[in-house]
Amino acid sequence: MHLCVSMAVESNINFLRLGRSDHDLVRHIEVAPEQIVYCGTVDMAFAAVEDDLDLYAILAANKAVGFFKIDLKFPRTYSFARAGDLGLRAFMIDHRQQGRGLGKATLQALPAALRKLYPAAQALVLTVNLRNPIAVRSYLGAGFVDTGEIYEGGLAGPQHVMRLPLAKA
Repeated sequence: MHLCVSMAVESNINFLRLGRSDHDLVRHIEVAPEQIVYCGTVDMAFAAVEDDLDLYAILAANKAVGFFKIDLKFPRTYSFARAGDLGLRAFMIDHRQQGRGLGKATLQALPAALRKLYPAAQALVLTVNLRNPIAVRSYLGAGFVDTGEIYEGGLAGPQHVMRLPLAKA
């Protein structure tokens, strides 16, 4: 299923919902080897068979430059998530595209797109490794709030729990 949502005209960021057969559209997206421990790889995301998970390509100028997953079962899986929360997982920008402001532009465009795609969602929640201060700063800069909770179940160690309200006030 392809669903293109254009939300950030000035930054030219779009999101394309992917089906399991769309692996080739994003197979080229890679992060630096030291980042894999934090976000995994596109191949890992497609290899994992998980229910209630939506896969998205991040498009800049109609080229796939990143990838992420929206986890619809986050509140059923993690005690820190609340009913109505969406989980943001495996967020990555291709290492050849990093440093161009695409991560920031994506995080700025994402809330409006998610409100449109998931109108009942209350918040976007993620975990980020304590050893990844660059990612923490990026998420804080995009409006996420560090809840103060630490999730101890991360594969790469303890993680901050961060939340971004989606419901319009």
